[in-house]
Amino acid sequence: MSALERGRTFVLSNHNRNITINMKRNILALILFIVATQLTFAQEGTVRGVIKDGKTSEGLYNALVRVKGQNTGVRTDFDGEYELKLAAGEYTLIFSLQNEGFLNQEKMVTVNAGEVVVQNIDLSKDRAVELVTIEVIAQKSPVAKTIAADDERRGNAAGATDGISEEQIKQQGANNAVQAVQAVPGVTIEDGKSVYVRGLGDRYTKTILNGMEIPGLDPDRNSVQLDIFPTAVIANMTVYKTFLPNWTGDYTGGLVNITTKDLPQKRYLYGKAGLGYNNFATFNSDYLTYEGGAIDFLGFDDGTRKLPFAENQSFKNPVLGQDAASHAELIRRFGKTMAASRGAQFLNQNYAIAFGNRKVFREDAEPEDRITYGYNLVASYRNTHQFFEDVEYGEYRLETTQGVTQRELEKSRVATGQQSQNNILWTALIGQSVKYRRTKIDLSLFHTQNAMSSAAFLQEEDFEDNPATLERTSLEFTQRSVSNANLAGRHYLDTNNKWTLEWKLSPTYSLISDPDIRSTALAYEEDAQGNITYDFDAAVGAQTQRIWRRLSEYNIGGRFDFTYKFDVDSTRRSKINFGGLNTYRARDFQILNYLFSYRNGNDVNFPQDPNWYFLEENLWEPDSDQGMFVQSTNGFEPANNFSARQNISGAYVMNEFPITEAFKATYGVRVEQAYNWYTGENNAGSIVANDSLVLDELSVLPSVNLVYKFKKAKDSTRKYESKTNLRAAYTQTVARPSFKEKSLAQIFDPLQGRTFNGNLGLLQSTIHNVDARWERFFGRTELVSASAFYKRFIDPIELIAFNTAPDNVQPLNTGTAEVYGAELEVRKAIGFKKEEKQHLSFVLGANFSYIVSRVDMRESMVPFGDELVQEKELRQLNAKEGQVIGNYRQMYGQSPYIVNAFATFRNDSLGLIVNLNYNVQGKKLAVIGTGRIPDVFEQPFHSLNLKATKTFGSDDQWQASVTGRNLLMAKRVRLYESFEQEGTYVYSRWSPGVSVSASISYNLVGVKKKPAAPALAE
Repeated sequence: MSALERGRTFVLSNHNRNITINMKRNILALILFIVATQLTFAQEGTVRGVIKDGKTSEGLYNALVRVKGQNTGVRTDFDGEYELKLAAGEYTLIFSLQNEGFLNQEKMVTVNAGEVVVQNIDLSKDRAVELVTIEVIAQKSPVAKTIAADDERRGNAAGATDGISEEQIKQQGANNAVQAVQAVPGVTIEDGKSVYVRGLGDRYTKTILNGMEIPGLDPDRNSVQLDIFPTAVIANMTVYKTFLPNWTGDYTGGLVNITTKDLPQKRYLYGKAGLGYNNFATFNSDYLTYEGGAIDFLGFDDGTRKLPFAENQSFKNPVLGQDAASHAELIRRFGKTMAASRGAQFLNQNYAIAFGNRKVFREDAEPEDRITYGYNLVASYRNTHQFFEDVEYGEYRLETTQGVTQRELEKSRVATGQQSQNNILWTALIGQSVKYRRTKIDLSLFHTQNAMSSAAFLQEEDFEDNPATLERTSLEFTQRSVSNANLAGRHYLDTNNKWTLEWKLSPTYSLISDPDIRSTALAYEEDAQGNITYDFDAAVGAQTQRIWRRLSEYNIGGRFDFTYKFDVDSTRRSKINFGGLNTYRARDFQILNYLFSYRNGNDVNFPQDPNWYFLEENLWEPDSDQGMFVQSTNGFEPANNFSARQNISGAYVMNEFPITEAFKATYGVRVEQAYNWYTGENNAGSIVANDSLVLDELSVLPSVNLVYKFKKAKDSTRKYESKTNLRAAYTQTVARPSFKEKSLAQIFDPLQGRTFNGNLGLLQSTIHNVDARWERFFGRTELVSASAFYKRFIDPIELIAFNTAPDNVQPLNTGTAEVYGAELEVRKAIGFKKEEKQHLSFVLGANFSYIVSRVDMRESMVPFGDELVQEKELRQLNAKEGQVIGNYRQMYGQSPYIVNAFATFRNDSLGLIVNLNYNVQGKKLAVIGTGRIPDVFEQPFHSLNLKATKTFGSDDQWQASVTGRNLLMAKRVRLYESFEQEGTYVYSRWSPGVSVSASISYNLVGVKKKPAAPALAE
């Protein structure tokens, strides 16, 4: 190598060395810069919250939040939200919006490094009000999480409302929405799942999720089964008792709006696990069960119960010599399990986990230019068992001769025995929100999966033309699911927040499947020596039946709402809302029913074991011409299969107008066009509908809500501020028949032995509503309210029993009806304050509803044979001696009174909350009898529940609770009632028993960052 080359190499090597050294220095500098930046951020904390108008509860745009004595400050965005980064320390914050006339408010906060402090403020134009910490993202209809916040929302609402806040839910110890909402005045719970308001039936109560309609696990109900919503996903539940035009018009008793959790203020992690004991079911070796699928515990059938051949498979009748070989091959495909077994069950279980956070991007930009993203992930699982040791079903009739003195009822059928239920329910929710400039987009994905596995063993006595005693074994599995997506947007269309556009799009798919419902009924006789023999005689009802039932429904709804705000003068602001909604639903319903008989069984000694009838050696064989075979030639019956579609379009306009500063009117009108199409036919083939239009109703629904707000006391020495409102309203609503009701379907319940018959001629009901309410909010969660209401129903829909068949019911329009009543609610708090913290409190609450209902039987037409006759005439025809038939009767499903009461004790120093609640409703008409069939009344169910909760841990992040339900051992009972009857006659009766559960939960809010080490900080 030459000297020149060696020199060039030396220069290059030194140059490369310098480059390497410089790169290392740059990387080290970058690392030090990142570390220094992170340490700087780690020593900062965040103050975050919402500034609201104390009068309207709406977020205040462009309000200023600044640090006293400094130039540091930020302004709120269109939701009234703000976020301020501060170094660790104590600060006094000043909240102001002076150009709007609001008074300033100061609040001292302590900021810790890496933590989020939530500080929400209400500003007032009258005087500074005491701060109530309300962790809420204010929207058009603010989500109230605390009791105080919900009272504030109620006081400012346009119509009469009630509600349940997240705080109340926690104090009650409710696991799901149905347990939480039962404390609302005038609310009752049906079957432990569905909500009735003011005692009115299901069709007059509507449930929506985040402002949009979704079908529940039982799409035949107007209200969604609320037990599918775990409280972990709920921020607030509001019950609207007067109709407002911006909601759908098909609710009369009330509209329940469930609002799920929105953008979290802080990062949180929540987990819960619980075990429960039922005194009848848990560890009971007599519990009835049967062998199902491997993943029943997840709420799915794994194919074990799948139909073993094509749905259109036809069975030739081998008795008539039709393809016996094919018949024998098909019958062997059916599952073999027909009998229930007994075995102890483990404790009930429930689990939940939730996680959420928010992230602000471009934090240094102006509030409108920041991007805020938040999410909530929630999942819950519940597995419970119930065992009814004394279940009973019965049918009775009046005597046939007019004017008889006999006071007892005549038996038709009575069944008693045992029944078990294993209920699986899991729910998953993913909620996301993005906020940028003047727009907010929300997307929530919701799925719930439910499976109910039940087994029953009943002894049934039939007293009809062929009297017999039967033993009936029934095995059922019902799989239900609802999948919903909700995409929503909110846009502020101008810089003054006067114009707002909100839109929502919500598709839903729901599925109900009852695969392989198995029922075996065996006739038996006992001789004088106690020997029992069994028979498989179809003439007395002994037979085997297997049913596959499936319902699928698609639902897509969309709506848009414009809001325009304007000032009437310097003290009054008005608001105009207008928009539209369209909901389309499509349903397919199918039942395949297979009846089995035993061919040539005269010399067979039939055993008690239902499994015997599907053993290989006992199935039909052409060579032997003996055994079990499918009696029906096809599982398909026209009346049990239909398709239906519905489209409802609506548009509205509504104005909130302050006539004076204290007197406000909210008035408007909603127009809805409803269409129903139906495809199906009856079994006789005499009525056929092929996508026929069976409902075409245009409804014009006016609404006027008036509220007078009495002036507040100006005494600045008062600790709490009271509000008093006087409300009045007139509205018009409708009630539409369900798909199943407006059909030709004939749906048999193999367990109860009863048949539901559809009615294609049902009409839509129209209801006129008048409401009045006086309410006073004393602050500190105290209130008193009194309400009165009147409702007139035109063409109400009621469930009526057939005169000639007590085990058949059908919905009918019954002329006109009236409902009127009153409600009273009181909530009183006794407590002490210590260092601005509620140290000790005792809250008592109660509400009472008294309701009178009457249906004019002179206008009600009921079935009598193949004709419809006046209900009063038919009752007179079957009246007992001395009985006078009046013109009116009680309305179907209407409770005459409702009582809810609770007591909550809270001691923060002990971390203890104890809640006791009680509710009951008066007996209500459950089935309307006609002719020889007496009326059936559901008896009062006295529900008493207790929950005790103890928090512990360094930051109270742990919580242990014990809950007891149905402590009075109440039973669910429906009884026949007739004039001066002697004795008790049961329509249905079972006891759910007492349930005791214990749970432990972990709730970590505002996860701390690890503090910086002193050496690195230097």
